[in-house]
Amino acid sequence: MPDPHPLIRKTTRALLVMLAVLLVPYASPKLRKLRIVHAPWDPEDIEAVTTAALVPPPVTTLGEAKLGATQNKATVTNSLPDERIPLDPAQLAEAAGSVAVVDPTGTVMDAFYKRLARTIRKEPGAVTRILHYGDSVIASDYLSGTMRRRVQDRFGDSGHGFILVANAWEWYFHNDVDHRASDGWTMSRITGPLVHDGMYGLGGVSFHTTQSATATFGTVSRGSYGNNVSRFDVYYLEQPWGGSFQLETKGQPPLVVHTRGDAKVSRKASLTVPDGAATMTIRTLGGGDVRLFGVVMERDQPGVTYDALGALGGRAMLWKEMNVEHWRDQMALRDPALVVIQYGTNESEMGAIDETAYRKSMGDLIDHLKTAAPDASILVASPLDRAERDENGNLRSLKLIVKIVELQEDIAKEHGVAFWSTFQAMGGKGAMAKWVKKGLAGGDLTHPSPAGAQILGDLFFSALVTGYDAYASRHKDAPQRPVEDAGAD
Repeated sequence: MPDPHPLIRKTTRALLVMLAVLLVPYASPKLRKLRIVHAPWDPEDIEAVTTAALVPPPVTTLGEAKLGATQNKATVTNSLPDERIPLDPAQLAEAAGSVAVVDPTGTVMDAFYKRLARTIRKEPGAVTRILHYGDSVIASDYLSGTMRRRVQDRFGDSGHGFILVANAWEWYFHNDVDHRASDGWTMSRITGPLVHDGMYGLGGVSFHTTQSATATFGTVSRGSYGNNVSRFDVYYLEQPWGGSFQLETKGQPPLVVHTRGDAKVSRKASLTVPDGAATMTIRTLGGGDVRLFGVVMERDQPGVTYDALGALGGRAMLWKEMNVEHWRDQMALRDPALVVIQYGTNESEMGAIDETAYRKSMGDLIDHLKTAAPDASILVASPLDRAERDENGNLRSLKLIVKIVELQEDIAKEHGVAFWSTFQAMGGKGAMAKWVKKGLAGGDLTHPSPAGAQILGDLFFSALVTGYDAYASRHKDAPQRPVEDAGAD
């Protein structure tokens, strides 16, 4: 047979070489991008074929298609569960820009949340009362003033709450209330001078007079807060040598109260007024020692009150002077749902701390409060961060304040009460230095500015209400916050 034409031999070889080159990318998955067409064994092509088979192309022609019988049946994969899904309070608080309240058993805040649930349902007489004990940050009604406004905006305004008879400290101040007192009063305080019987009333101050003296409490006309009251409750001590006082308000005859009795007993005298703007004056009448503790301004409607019970120079150890039985009687008159204690700033001035002694003083305070207010939740709120300057003049967190925060969280857990870290909420170590630079704290590197105090109040508010959200997710009888409120924190 004659040899093929030379061009045919060259063409065949060229075709074979080109075919070999085209087949090279199919020898390795790494060369898949160089392939001219996808191989049918490629996984992505198998998936594409399968998907195409499961999802036919849409029919774009006009007309109607006949349907057979259909059914929509709930299953665990495509429907919401019948029960509420338990929510994580830490995640909720973080989403709200705060840190969660630490509840060591998961139930220590339930007493507060149960009362708040009644308030949300607007049950008659459902007033949720919060008492906040602390140092100068609370005495000046900074953080507590923001909290009072926020909880009343959200859950209802049940009145201003507890106020001392007169200013027991230079920095003592309350927002959204008209309050003044004449001279003629003397006082004893847990911060000194002390009183021999340990009876300091709800706010840690006992006021006396045998003379003529007055104290006036009223609503304010400016702003949107503190505009209404329907009842004034005067906390006083009935005692063997007690004198008399009267309560005066426009449009009513004076209410005379005699404080003489066989023994020392905590009492309250109430003056009811039409709900709205009102002013009440206490006027002592003599006849013995009139001993008063403070006045509660409240409204007879569902809502929240927030009592700022701060003491300038306040420390946990100072409450050892309080007569626990007397404290229990005062708490019974007030009926709180939540008691917050916030100390540590003044303790940090000592330079060093005896850990054993501090554990005892803080633990004793917690235990005394649990005895005094057995139906309330107890929450320890840590002190704020506090700054100092290092050898180079740079600001840093005071080492002792960091230690105190750690101790408080441990003590709260040990004594079975809740804990909230103000320190961590404001940013943790180094936070105060940043706050000072931003104008959120003062040059003393300790106290917040009004703007900073408002932020702290917002952070604490978010921690409490997201804690309630988590509680409501576990208790089907607890009402959820309205949708428009739940996303606003």
